[in-house]
Amino acid sequence: MKKILAVILCVLGLNACATLQPVNSHRHDQEKRLAVAIKLQNRGLTTAAMEALISLCAERGEPGITDEALFRLSLLYLVNGSESDKESLELAQQGFQRLRKEYPSSSWTRMATPVSDLLTTMADLRKQNQGCKTQNQSLSKENLSLSKENQSLSRETQELRQNIEKLKRLDLELEQKR
Repeated sequence: MKKILAVILCVLGLNACATLQPVNSHRHDQEKRLAVAIKLQNRGLTTAAMEALISLCAERGEPGITDEALFRLSLLYLVNGSESDKESLELAQQGFQRLRKEYPSSSWTRMATPVSDLLTTMADLRKQNQGCKTQNQSLSKENLSLSKENQSLSRETQELRQNIEKLKRLDLELEQKR
């Protein structure tokens, strides 16, 4: 009985080692892929680096790897997108939000927080700016309308002055005739 129990414990012990190996293998594979993505980024091959990081972030997360990949990918979205490129800014913001949500205690999250806050502020300012542009356009239309009205009133005023001058002359002529 003791021998059977020893064999079962040995088999279970070996089985546990066998199940741990794929996890370590997965982490090791992700570490390699992250290193490749970083090398690509350092060489200036940002598109290839982004593809590698997107692939890495799509898989099951590994603390210390996926959080760094999310941070780097979000920064690449910011670098490659223009200031008016809303899609890139939104993708970057989504990456930073995912980083905050899934890895709140990560050092990468702490570094991403001010950048994410800045992006939020920029989005708010863009909305305010859009509102100001709309208001500016309506004020410009109103200004144009008032300018036209002012010109019309100026013409009427000039005509009235001319008529008054004519009336004065006519009045003078009538007085002279009397």
